[in-house]
Amino acid sequence: MQTLETNRLTLIPFSLDLKMAAITEKATLGEMLGVGVPDSWPGPDLAEALPVFVKNMEKDPSGPVWDWLIIHKTDKVLIGDIGFMGGPDEEGTVEIGYSIVPEYRNQGYATEAVNSLIHWAFQKQEIKVITAKTLKDNTASIKVLMKAGMNCLGLEDNWLIWEVHKEE
Repeated sequence: MQTLETNRLTLIPFSLDLKMAAITEKATLGEMLGVGVPDSWPGPDLAEALPVFVKNMEKDPSGPVWDWLIIHKTDKVLIGDIGFMGGPDEEGTVEIGYSIVPEYRNQGYATEAVNSLIHWAFQKQEIKVITAKTLKDNTASIKVLMKAGMNCLGLEDNWLIWEVHKEE
């Protein structure tokens, strides 16, 4: 899987060995990546999900990687993570998720990473639709999804549902 580059960011595939290092020793992860890893990473959602992600990847270690680590090029710091909740379903739909550490928020990094990943995904023949969910009061995430060209479909419980279709 390829590394993705933007003006300010490098998105590195979050491989099995990197995930295992993230669980066991963040200092090792930083050494593997050649960057600093802030205490605020991973966020609670990713920290909770990492063991499940590792277990799933161990079942098929040669399978595709659907998530990336977000590296700030200038600062050489891991500032977040982004990816899909697995590969595309039968209709070619994937759900995107992302997180930026608090000290790097509100600077456009999430938007930059989301735009890069959407562009990458739509180069894949099998991906036709990208969806997202965000809490209805998460103003920052709502702005990211709007800037990325996603359309809000409505509200389900406390969640706003978003999607963008590949231009055919």
